Amino acid sequence: MDRQQEAAMVPRIVEYKGKRVLTTAQLAECYGTSRNTITKNFQRNKGKYKEGVHYLYLEGDEKRAFLNRCQIVTGSQNAKRLYIWSERGVLLHAKSLNTDIAWEVYDRLVDNYFAPVKQLSQVDMMRIQLGMIDNHEDRITNLENNMTIDYGQQRVLEDTVNKTVTDVLGGKGSCAYEEIGRKIFAECNRDLKHYFNVNARNNVPKKRFDEAVEYAKNWKPCTNTVMRIQYCNAQQTLDV
Repeated sequence: MDRQQEAAMVPRIVEYKGKRVLTTAQLAECYGTSRNTITKNFQRNKGKYKEGVHYLYLEGDEKRAFLNRCQIVTGSQNAKRLYIWSERGVLLHAKSLNTDIAWEVYDRLVDNYFAPVKQLSQVDMMRIQLGMIDNHEDRITNLENNMTIDYGQQRVLEDTVNKTVTDVLGGKGSCAYEEIGRKIFAECNRDLKHYFNVNARNNVPKKRFDEAVEYAKNWKPCTNTVMRIQYCNAQQTLDV
C-alpha cells in the first residue's frame, strides 16, 4: 500500500465541542462499507454502545449548526438525527465489521486522526530561547522529555516498518503480502506501540527515535503469524 492510498484512509477533520469525531458517512467510506451496514451493525449491537461515550446524535438546530460549521455532506441531511462517532465508537464498529481493512484503517485513524502529533509551537521555542519561562531549565527538560518525533522522523520510522514487514511477508509479489499483509502491518504497529507505551506510532518520544527505528528493523511476528505466512507462500508455490 503506497502513501497515497494510506492518506486516503484518513478523512478530513471533523470536531464537535473540541473533540474529533466521524460521521456515519465518513466511517463507512473509511472502512470500505456502506452507511446502511454501519447503521445495521449499530442497531444490532446497540446495547454495547453508550451515548456520550461511543456516539452522540444531533438533531434540529444543533444538527444544522454542526453541518454548516463543518461544511460536510453526510448523505443524510434530511434525516431526523445525525449520528457522530467517537474514537471508542469507531473501535466498536471495527469489531462489528471484523475485516482486514477495518482493523488496518482503525490503527491508522488512531495514529493520524484521533491522536494528532503535538509539536512545540514557535512561541514555545522562542520563550525557551529567551529564558522567559519561570524555572525554564526544568521546563525545557520536561519539554524535551515529552517531545514526539517530527514529521521527517515519522516518515523514516514508517519506511522502516514497511520494509521490515514487506521482507517478513516475502516481498510485495508474495501471496502472503496480498492475502494477509494488512494484518501483519497492523501487528507490527501494535507491537511497536505497546513496546514504547504510546497510543500512536507517531507519538514515540523524540529521544527514543533511534531505538524505535532499531526496533522496527529487528521486529519479528509471533510464531502463529510466521506459520501463517509460510502457509500462504507455500500455497503460492504449489499453484505455480
